[in-house]
Amino acid sequence: MTMSQLGWAQVVEKTTDKITVESKKQYLDSHRHDTTEKVEVLTKDRIEKSNSTSLNEAIDRMPGIDSQDYCVNCGAKRISINGLRGDHTSVLMDGIPLYSAVSSVYGFDAIPMLSVEEIEVRRGTGSSLINPEAIGGTINIITLMPKESGTKASVSYGTYNSQNLDFLHNFVSENYKLSLGAEYNSQQEWDTDDNNFAESPWKQRYSLFAKQTIDLSNKIQWATRVSYVNMEIVGGNTEQFKLRGPISIQASDTDFVDGDVRKDFIGDIKVISEYVGVERSEATSKLITIIDSENSLEFNLAGAVYNQTSYYMHAFDYLTEDITLYSDIKWKHQLTDDQTFMLGMSYRDERLRSESEVMYETNNVPKDNFDFKAYSLFAQHEWFLPYNLELSSALRLERLRNTWTFLGDLDEDIISPRVMLKWEPNEHFSQQLAYGYGYRMPLTSIESAHGAYDGFIVDINQLEKSHSLVYSVSYNTPKYYITPSLHYTHLKNMAYPKDPAVAHSGPLTFVNDTENHDIMVYDILTGYKPTEAWLIELGYEIYDYPESYKEKLPTAAIEQRLNVRAEYEVKNGFGFILNGSWIGSRDISRYYQYEDHFNVSDGLLGVSEPKFQVAPNYWQWDLSVTKKVNKIDYMLSVQNIFNYTQTKAGDSPAMWHFHDGHTHLDNRHVWGPNRGREINLKMTYNF
Repeated sequence: MTMSQLGWAQVVEKTTDKITVESKKQYLDSHRHDTTEKVEVLTKDRIEKSNSTSLNEAIDRMPGIDSQDYCVNCGAKRISINGLRGDHTSVLMDGIPLYSAVSSVYGFDAIPMLSVEEIEVRRGTGSSLINPEAIGGTINIITLMPKESGTKASVSYGTYNSQNLDFLHNFVSENYKLSLGAEYNSQQEWDTDDNNFAESPWKQRYSLFAKQTIDLSNKIQWATRVSYVNMEIVGGNTEQFKLRGPISIQASDTDFVDGDVRKDFIGDIKVISEYVGVERSEATSKLITIIDSENSLEFNLAGAVYNQTSYYMHAFDYLTEDITLYSDIKWKHQLTDDQTFMLGMSYRDERLRSESEVMYETNNVPKDNFDFKAYSLFAQHEWFLPYNLELSSALRLERLRNTWTFLGDLDEDIISPRVMLKWEPNEHFSQQLAYGYGYRMPLTSIESAHGAYDGFIVDINQLEKSHSLVYSVSYNTPKYYITPSLHYTHLKNMAYPKDPAVAHSGPLTFVNDTENHDIMVYDILTGYKPTEAWLIELGYEIYDYPESYKEKLPTAAIEQRLNVRAEYEVKNGFGFILNGSWIGSRDISRYYQYEDHFNVSDGLLGVSEPKFQVAPNYWQWDLSVTKKVNKIDYMLSVQNIFNYTQTKAGDSPAMWHFHDGHTHLDNRHVWGPNRGREINLKMTYNF
């Protein structure tokens, strides 16, 4: 039994086998991305057992990952890797970079898990060979590659009216594979303190996707994928009221009893309402041909169109269209039995166009439109040395060109080296040391500084850059495994929004940070399998951030976390999984503007009763029980068993934000869960 059978924190092993026609099926079916870094894998089995309906839910408890609620009103989320900001996390679809900092704020929630085969996570700078934005790390979503024909449909329904319906049909013949899927998902808003101001928004999503793979000959395979997602988010109000345009007023203390956000909201629901509508279409094409036993070529062509319509309780609107086009070609060559080489080039073109009646027409601030182009040449060499050593190195040369139509431009040519040394003296023990140099074009969007209704000024003249060092040790046997690791990131030129001298006296100015930041993450993952049916897993993580870095993070990050997992499964189709996470106490006043959050406003620019400035430690537990009866799979799941939320702990995310003589209502004082206990029953019928 390998580590992959015990747990999902593993290194994807490489092979020294030559590329041959006989191994064509295995080689061409692989969409796993080239890497100079260790890879942690979340399998299809684990995704299904977690009953996750979004990417954020699926990977939230993986080592080094924190799924953060950036704003509980509009549902904005970020996925942080190694303690880096969410916009430093890159997401690939089958190894193709189609998500940007613009489309990832709401776009991650729009990825249907039905279409996902597995999820690979690479932690650290430069962990993805072809992706220029891997400062924190990279998530590679591998879509379905069916192995047999069949059809399945599932329906799930839960407390608080959560619903999920999906349908999947797979067809497999000797030279052709097809997957067709459709999904509908909805989640009810949460108002734990029953004050008519929701702490978690209502969401609804439906999606369609199709993927086909054709063997055009013995040596050529062509895969295409198309998908469409439509998602709506309604935040703040508890009546699912959807704003259809910008409002002209904002909330005041008279909208709450005694001006206290913990008491009943009694005003016009428009002043607490937010609406976000997202449409996303994707298309990808991958052609792989085996030239001979030592050479192969891969061609990729892909595009995505992201449209967002947003109306915020801060009395402004933001509508955007983000179009991304990507293409690459890669040549893979077997130099010797012990060496492989890959050479490739890529082109990426992203265009953002935005509209806002309030910001652009009324307030006359410049638009954040941009045209971004990246031209790249990259190479990777893998060498299997004596004494069970493996050396993987890569070099990327890139020309980056970005023009903010009304705000300036930033052009730079850059070279980034990456290297990994692995030593595996036997089948049980391995060590890895990896270094990467990464960079990112800081393309801003409205959600980079939520509530920035006065607009933007861009005063950025440098790329964000980072150095990353990763060291890990792994020991595994059929019964247990243990993997400690250390992740270090040196971050330079971080882009962040700088407030004007007096709050809301003018636009936010995005600048490069003059300070460098060193972020450390220490973690250990261990698992034990006492019997064939049992798996017990423990993971512990410590995040060490400098104070100057904390004050620029938009959300209070986790600093300590303990994960516990117990899984039991027997051959008669019965099983259960118990998951628990402990988050350590932390001083959240150190994070961006948290010390300016209050419960009460008196209408005279006076505030009182500060929100929590020290977040308490807490546990959150989930349980799922599964049973297979004939052709039907049953799952009963309970998320947040003990119904713990920060609101029940006495500190809702709603607050009055007071700074520089200005007070306004917001809903982003976030440090803990804001959805309570949910019980869900799911039935899947296999035709």
